[in-house]
Amino acid sequence: MYSDLDKREPFFQGDILQDTPFFVIPKGFSRSRQPTIQNLNVMILTQTCDIEHRDFLIVGRIVEFQELEQTGVNQDFLRGMRERRIKYWFYLPTDRSFPESYVDFTQIIYTPKNILKKQNKIKSLSDLGRHWLAYQLSDYFGRPFDPTQ
Repeated sequence: MYSDLDKREPFFQGDILQDTPFFVIPKGFSRSRQPTIQNLNVMILTQTCDIEHRDFLIVGRIVEFQELEQTGVNQDFLRGMRERRIKYWFYLPTDRSFPESYVDFTQIIYTPKNILKKQNKIKSLSDLGRHWLAYQLSDYFGRPFDPTQ
């Protein structure tokens, strides 16, 4: 799922960066609950071939499984996540110091490329991992409307 990390390499689709500014709109948005910018872990979702030529890149928020488990979600749902049956979340397995997590496709933003720092890169997807990511992105954004999902 992951490849060896080389922070000197250019950015690729599927790179995971820590402490990256991310625009967060709170649930129950109101005058008293305004959007904030938080430093979060994110994954670059822009296709690799477009990264070099774009000033803004698409990134998705990464959420640790631990946060999801604390909400009391049932084990069948977690199993579905691990089996990649939840289309709007991209599962990221544990790897050494990287905790089991997921990319939330419902929380993506365009961000200026110049705020993304190579020294913040903590993981990079392997070719197989990028294949899975591309498949799940196309399935999520290109699927026909299904009111049950």
